[in-house]
Amino acid sequence: MRLTFHGHACVSLTGAGSRIVLDPGTLARSAEALDGATAVLITHEHADHLDVAAVVAALRADDALTVRGTAGAVEALLHAGAAGERLHAVEPVEELQLGAALVRVGGGDHALIHSRAPRVANRTYTVTLEGATVHHPGDSFDVPTEALDVLCLPVSGPWLRLTEAIDATLAASARTVVPVHDAMLSETGHELTRRWLDTARLGGEHVYRRLGAGVQSSGSRGSSTRSAILVSRERPRHSS
Repeated sequence: MRLTFHGHACVSLTGAGSRIVLDPGTLARSAEALDGATAVLITHEHADHLDVAAVVAALRADDALTVRGTAGAVEALLHAGAAGERLHAVEPVEELQLGAALVRVGGGDHALIHSRAPRVANRTYTVTLEGATVHHPGDSFDVPTEALDVLCLPVSGPWLRLTEAIDATLAASARTVVPVHDAMLSETGHELTRRWLDTARLGGEHVYRRLGAGVQSSGSRGSSTRSAILVSRERPRHSS
């Protein structure tokens, strides 16, 4: 399986003829991510996770493309003119077979931002493709207890405390941790986050691997110049 980071919270998982795109939002390279997608998974309807215009355009360009997400995400797409028969609201504990990918749906509510801010539903997705398993929690730290090959870990946001990111990393038992939800971080912020989340500080066996958003970039010490990794049961490998 090839995991590609497209910026902020958006990743694509490609293998065995399937291309699953998760959270193509307005802070990501969403049109690039959606090109060739076979299915789209939306954790919740906030704009940084759902670029409505980009997803509607992708649906109009490909009659076979379908979208799964919260009821709020489906409603936003319907309001923008998307065809209802290709939109599906999903609930925790559902299992989906999307081409070659097995998707387990979890989650509950979006992490609390403030008591005065309304909370929306948030779905998490655990995707198994070509024998490798990736988890995307959306805006939450709902992580499975099963061993993962890759955890997509939120590292910045108005709802987030770094201590919760650390606890989620330790709880998930992932071999590779890829930081996401990072558009608010400067290079200094990325470096500080890496220092707290890599194995030198936390111990354990995971690799903390920052990816560039679809392009090569020099970055800072500890950041990757790659936009994608090849994920397998044997070992994670870089891919340009």
